[in-house]
Amino acid sequence: MQITSVVNQKGGVGKTALSVGAAAALAERGRRVLLIDLDPQGHATTESLGLPEPPPEAPSMAKALTKSWRGPVEELVVPHPRCAVGDGGALDVIPTSSGMFDLVRRLDQFRVPGWQLARVIQFADYDHVVIDCPPALDVLTNNALVASHGIVVPVQPERTSIRALRLLREQISYLEQAVQRPPVLHYGLVPGLYRRPVSAYAAAALNELQGFGLPVLAHVPLGVVINEAAARGVPVTTFAPETVQAAAFREVARALDSMHSGPVTPLTAPEQDFVFEDFIADVSHARAANDSGAHSRLYDLLPRHRKPH
Repeated sequence: MQITSVVNQKGGVGKTALSVGAAAALAERGRRVLLIDLDPQGHATTESLGLPEPPPEAPSMAKALTKSWRGPVEELVVPHPRCAVGDGGALDVIPTSSGMFDLVRRLDQFRVPGWQLARVIQFADYDHVVIDCPPALDVLTNNALVASHGIVVPVQPERTSIRALRLLREQISYLEQAVQRPPVLHYGLVPGLYRRPVSAYAAAALNELQGFGLPVLAHVPLGVVINEAAARGVPVTTFAPETVQAAAFREVARALDSMHSGPVTPLTAPEQDFVFEDFIADVSHARAANDSGAHSRLYDLLPRHRKPH
């Protein structure tokens, strides 16, 4: 299972469109994909895919992250019925919920920074997990980064994106040290939301962004087709499969699929591979041994789903 975060703390860069488009394109390739809407605003859930949020009494990601609900991850999943998928493929979604808005304050009370999402999805059974992160370097984004093998960063070709990328890399470096995990792989940049032809200002910004040493996976130019697809609750790859935007999402999916079998070299080479299951098991066991009282069962893992005999 490969876990990829689509992340940029700068809003309005096409992050949700890229998350949904890449996840749908992976499903189109016959992969079993889980898309996690970690943004409390819920654009991937409601606007892009036309799915309802879970009712207050139902299991939700917000409840799972704070352990007020402790069931298997499968009970959080909603299949998307209107996505074109290849043989054996699937596009499933863990939608956002109203409780996500209050989650940042509650998660700050946990002693381990940002490992709760990794605990929740440990036993998910998918080829790919794609996480749509909120537009902030907060505890929810930290959760996504800690759980991920690598990241894809959507950017606009402008100078504000350069500063945002620097801040993101600093935050990732801090988290790697805080939870003592190998470096997060930087899969690449996806420039988007720009008009063609590219202006001299945008071209200069793109050149400077490429100076970070990250590959450009695809370009997603402005196009009303993304809004039209979202209005119908279907991914662009299904709604308008012949467009340049759909082709760009397929390029990203192809790159992520190739990394699934052989990841790219990170900017700082890790001394060891990031083994997701080993990482969260080690955290759980260490904290369970060191904490007592009110925190004695705080780090228990969610149960593995029992498959029928």
